[in-house]
Amino acid sequence: MSEFPEDEIHDEPIGDVAPEPAEATGHADIDGALERLDRLDDLEITSHPEEFDAIHRVLRESLANAGRDGDLPESA
Repeated sequence: MSEFPEDEIHDEPIGDVAPEPAEATGHADIDGALERLDRLDDLEITSHPEEFDAIHRVLRESLANAGRDGDLPESA
């Protein structure tokens, strides 16, 4: 037994608890990126890096263009 409980390995299943889907932002590109994150578990693990890179690119470009493109959220 380890002196640090967090170092112990547990064989108990965590369960199939799915995270709540992300709430829509009103920005089509960002909502699309969030939907891709929600579907990540359906993809092979080997495709995760490419998917993360694509999602990150969308979020980075959206942030860089915030306020410049006149694209207001649908809720505005």
